[in-house]
Amino acid sequence: MRIDRITLDQLRIITAIAEHGGFSRAAEFLNQSQSNLSRTASLVERHVGVKLFDRTTRHFSLTDEGVQFVQMARNILEFHKRETNYFQDYVRGVNGVLRIATLPSLAATFLPSLIVKFRAQFPDVRVEVTDFTAEEVLSRAVEGTIDLSITAIDADYVRDQSNRFDLEPLATEEFFCIVPSEHNFAQQEEVSWAQLREEPFVSFGESSSVRRIVDRALYGNDIQPSQIVTARSVSSVAGMCAAGIGLSAAPGFVLPLMNVQGLVFKPFTGVPITRTIGLVTPKEKTLSKPAIAFKELLSRIDPQDLRLPPRTLWHGLDVCEHL
Repeated sequence: MRIDRITLDQLRIITAIAEHGGFSRAAEFLNQSQSNLSRTASLVERHVGVKLFDRTTRHFSLTDEGVQFVQMARNILEFHKRETNYFQDYVRGVNGVLRIATLPSLAATFLPSLIVKFRAQFPDVRVEVTDFTAEEVLSRAVEGTIDLSITAIDADYVRDQSNRFDLEPLATEEFFCIVPSEHNFAQQEEVSWAQLREEPFVSFGESSSVRRIVDRALYGNDIQPSQIVTARSVSSVAGMCAAGIGLSAAPGFVLPLMNVQGLVFKPFTGVPITRTIGLVTPKEKTLSKPAIAFKELLSRIDPQDLRLPPRTLWHGLDVCEHL
């Protein structure tokens, strides 16, 4: 028995003969000559060492072995078709998994509307979003455990890594002063950084990109708050500010997570302090098809569909890859 020599085309011919009840109708269905089908059937029978068909000029039927063979052939052809279609869909970027690492504020505010649009176009792609600090997002990118990183591309940190990463700006968001609603600053249209000099301040944790930018704004202008309380999470900072422990500062994408009772957000006067949000990928990394498709979405998305925070400038991407 040399069943390993039987080809997929031969399996298709045998199943067609069985399903159409004979050689003549199968030949018509396959648009092949009846003699070619007869030769194929004889060759397959020699390979398996048994008769598959009982056939005369007036009679056609499957043998018991033929029934089993046709069932096997159908299973093989169905499996081949399913797996081939799956791979073709994957290559076209409409199947598989897209893993995104990002900041908590972006996972809650910026990404959801993008993922809705992406899933509408590629419903068979499973999207997995994990949120980390800015430093942790970069470490996941280095490890190669994610497909895309969307994070703050801070001038003093990420851009120092530009020899290792491709950095593509997506949006620039302005910082606001986080003010307890009972504070006298809550009645002002804007707040100056200088006004924070003698105020208690609630700071983000040291691993936060917000912390690094705010520290530069404060100490770069020789501003030392009267006291500093540090909290790691956005909700903790918001809660402390709402309780009147101090003021804080945060960029636009973070504000929706701080929208709790007892807080108001005021723009800063003067030259805006901003944070740039961008796409970060390790240099020379080959992107998956779902990742390329997501980048292409970033290049053509209408900013109005993203519901960007106030005073946020959308840059988008210039994408050259093709699906």
